[in-house]
Amino acid sequence: MNILQILKYGKTFTSDAFMSTVNRMGRNIMFARKAVMLYYCLRDNDTPKFVKAVIAGALGYLILPIDFIPDSIPGLGWVDDVAVLAIAMKVANRYIKASHKEQAQKFVPIGSID
Repeated sequence: MNILQILKYGKTFTSDAFMSTVNRMGRNIMFARKAVMLYYCLRDNDTPKFVKAVIAGALGYLILPIDFIPDSIPGLGWVDDVAVLAIAMKVANRYIKASHKEQAQKFVPIGSID
């Protein structure tokens, strides 16, 4: 992806776009809550900037309309998104607070937090 494509999709990188993506995924997808948890960690002032950068990259990849594996492919479309979120969770894990988990639980009431 070149810089012009990134600029073209720049309007995609908003809080509303992220929440819309989570709703589009369906609240029953198992990693939706983890994505929301990362979102609340990103918004927290106590989260270090390097962790925020990793989270922003992962959530940005999630909402970007272009993926390595298109989301429209049944069974495989979300594999790359899950992998990127797993890496972000690994980096952000020690900065995720109970309040982030609770907020994510309220937004996505189905599935497991851990």
